[in-house]
Amino acid sequence: MERSSGQIVRTPSVSVVIATYNRARLLKETIESVLKQTFQDFELIVVDDGSTDDTEKVLKSYGDRLRHFREENRGPSAARNLGVYHATASWISIQDSDDICAPNHLKTLYGFVEKNPDCGMVFANGRYLDDPGPKGKTIIPREKSKRMAERGVGLTDLFSTSIVRLQAALLSKEALLSIGGLDETLRICMDLDLGFRFFMRFPVVYLDEVVFFYRRHGGNIGRNQELRLLENLRVMEKLVQDFPSAEKILGREQIDRRKAYRYYRLAKSRWKAGEKDGARNALRQAVFLRPFFLKYRLYQLLGTIF
Repeated sequence: MERSSGQIVRTPSVSVVIATYNRARLLKETIESVLKQTFQDFELIVVDDGSTDDTEKVLKSYGDRLRHFREENRGPSAARNLGVYHATASWISIQDSDDICAPNHLKTLYGFVEKNPDCGMVFANGRYLDDPGPKGKTIIPREKSKRMAERGVGLTDLFSTSIVRLQAALLSKEALLSIGGLDETLRICMDLDLGFRFFMRFPVVYLDEVVFFYRRHGGNIGRNQELRLLENLRVMEKLVQDFPSAEKILGREQIDRRKAYRYYRLAKSRWKAGEKDGARNALRQAVFLRPFFLKYRLYQLLGTIF
């Protein structure tokens, strides 16, 4: 409870934070999916990261149903951190401004942490908006989703594939602030980075439920292949540097294998873009990490990625 102007104001259980930039045409559907949650004990905070379209008009149309803030364009992580700073609840739900929350989103996630308050983060699955129906493709493959929910999520699960989506997570605000919030130097791989940092310090739980719908479109920032791969590599290196025990858990071979594959993907991407010197440099890194892997050696000897 908080006291404001002599009145007692109840603190919500969850603060939903949406960061947005020039997505006015999609933002309303996202906001509506939050406001229509079956669980209603939340506040909604939207941070406009310097939009130049009709975002402000859309936000003002909701009146006091949400709080909104505007800042100079500093990227999604900085905008989300600003939203978290203004959040009043003990639990944080971070949503993308182009995705859709399932009606059971907050009920499912908060229902778990309400009974397990020592949890640092709980996350679940998502589905693609353009692949509807009960048999639609899920972000995390169904078998893996079921397996993780039954036996628990491990660091190898997070490391082998980027499975943590902030849109599917509920975070302890206290835990989030204690690790410094989101890394503002990252524009794409902040989910992976935050997942690693939470896992290494706090209990993390996975639920085999679909709680959001991912919208695939040309404006997805994750479609920037070069930046995504470079950030992925940086986050992996950061994990091992900040948490030496991670190398013991994962093993050097697994770490080098994934890094090498990312360099190989980077080489292919650069080769397609006509950046042949950059492609060869990336392939050289892949070979350095896995010197006995014939596929990378062969491409290096041939002097081509195809």
